[in-house]
Amino acid sequence: MSPWRLFGLALALPVLFTVLVLVHVQRNRAGGREAMELTQREVSISPGSDENSGVTAYLGWSEAEPGRQWLSADRLRSIGFDLSIDPASTSSARTFARRLPRRAYVVLELRETRPPQSRLVPVDASINREELMATYPNGRTHLITTGLVGIRRGVGPAGQYEDGYVASIDPRGIHVSAEFAARVRKTSAQGMSLLTVRYGSRLEPWIVDVR
Repeated sequence: MSPWRLFGLALALPVLFTVLVLVHVQRNRAGGREAMELTQREVSISPGSDENSGVTAYLGWSEAEPGRQWLSADRLRSIGFDLSIDPASTSSARTFARRLPRRAYVVLELRETRPPQSRLVPVDASINREELMATYPNGRTHLITTGLVGIRRGVGPAGQYEDGYVASIDPRGIHVSAEFAARVRKTSAQGMSLLTVRYGSRLEPWIVDVR
């Protein structure tokens, strides 16, 4: 290949990459769910080291209520966990500790919790995204994202049982665009940020307002 063709290719690649990114973003936002308003109880801000650094908002969630099983045995099996071991047996604790989290779609519900706990609480998880979308259509109250679900023992009125927990969500960090970065720094420093977030058709979030 001639030097001129190499030079032309070097110029074209960044442009092509930018176009592909923009197409991906537009496809994601074209089918976005309704916006959800989050406070500093649900979001922590990484403001960067200076004015030119990027700002990232990190989501946080609370544990499900103690003694309340939020994932049924059928749900856990469908995600890929083996429930053949009795949760009350002496060996189950070691077995549970060795089980790796499984990837699934996770539903976090916006509900009232005791401050300063996050109001986002896990209420469901599945490998069937369409089922969750149909069951929880309201984006203002239910956030659906991908994540890792683990399994552990729980204790309730009927004794010990197997339950899930949210090990992580992906993505947890939401990039704050330059349009909102200065406002996020200011409101975060004052301790009163209110971020409006939407999730797209590819379950990728973006911030639509800050106040």
